[in-house]
Amino acid sequence: MQVILGAGKEGKVPAARTAAALVNVRRADEPLHSSPGDTRRETPKLDAITLRIATCADLTETLPSLLGELLREWMDLLSQHVAGTQACSRPVESCVLHRGVDQQRHEVIAPTGLALQAKTRQTLQETVSQIAHDAHVSRQPLAVSGKPHGVLIALTHTTDRQATGDDWLWLGEPAAAALESRLASAVIDALSRGLALHQQQQARHAEDRKAAVAQALKNERRHLAAELHDTLAQELSYLQMQSARLTRAARHAPQEVQALAEDVHTQARRALRQTRELINGAHATWGDAPLACVLDNLIEEFETRSGLVFELDNRIQSLHLPDTQALQVMFIVREAMTNSVRHARATHLRLQLLYQSSEPQPAERVLLTIEDNGCGFDPADVAPAHFGLGIMQDRARQLGADFAITQPRHGGTRVTLSWERHDT
Repeated sequence: MQVILGAGKEGKVPAARTAAALVNVRRADEPLHSSPGDTRRETPKLDAITLRIATCADLTETLPSLLGELLREWMDLLSQHVAGTQACSRPVESCVLHRGVDQQRHEVIAPTGLALQAKTRQTLQETVSQIAHDAHVSRQPLAVSGKPHGVLIALTHTTDRQATGDDWLWLGEPAAAALESRLASAVIDALSRGLALHQQQQARHAEDRKAAVAQALKNERRHLAAELHDTLAQELSYLQMQSARLTRAARHAPQEVQALAEDVHTQARRALRQTRELINGAHATWGDAPLACVLDNLIEEFETRSGLVFELDNRIQSLHLPDTQALQVMFIVREAMTNSVRHARATHLRLQLLYQSSEPQPAERVLLTIEDNGCGFDPADVAPAHFGLGIMQDRARQLGADFAITQPRHGGTRVTLSWERHDT
């Protein structure tokens, strides 16, 4: 794609550049339209430049010298099309505007030895930021007062530049006058291919780094979990047993001593339980699996140690949560399922995952329901010593989710967890 920058005194695009405005910059993967005899001599050099751009570690260090080489080729070509030495003697401004995947603003990369004015850089950055989001913009003339004057060419051809990053080539006068030549098209293609390959390479490196960091975090979590298991968990287990003995021994002690012993035992149990949850969570791995797979794994875990019939009603094709959120959801569901197995005297437990909506409005929340057919209970009657309910409520607050426990009319217990839907 190309865009004309600069206007004459009458506010119109100068007639001298109307031919350049019609240049059709091809995709990097399309063949050149020029005949083999016209560009065969330049192909090895251009291929080498493409390769150097694609494989460079730092674009800001490598590209300036390569742009200088390309600009010299351009000026040699210009001497054959315009007014010879007079055209070549005029100062030529050019640059590449580059934005990587993780960058918010385009970076101006000028050829070696060329210092673009701050106003020129700002104007180019502002112009590109306005048109980069629209992949369908093509041959759009723009009138920008003052400098820079020339041609802006899109080197990135994709339907989503914001997600992949993008590159643009700006050519000032008089280099823009030679855009219609076949060699100019070959030069642009070489630059476009090199930058596209560089973007792909950087994206792969970013994914590799992200995966390496994620793996390192998982390894560190497992190491800490092992340390917790071998040290703190053992001590807390001993403290829980001793506090239980203390509680029994204090049955005939004054009421104040009994209350103190019971409180120590409760806190010891709570600390041990939370430590075990941390250990289990550190070993929980689901990678890029959707939430439904996490729930399915929980069902498999409970099926091996209980006689309940478990059912998963999943009405969301794919719902991916960050690891921290998925971990909190898993803990809440596991606690609810544990209560059903231990206390509800239930024979059937059903998990349901769906989008919560009120027609005709689109679904805005995710709803997760855990329901059994047991004896049911009133949350208000739960003794403070049974702190599982409070932990679930705390985890729901950390998620920013709504949490509720109700008793359906047909009996049993229903636990609901809902949070705002965030699609990616």
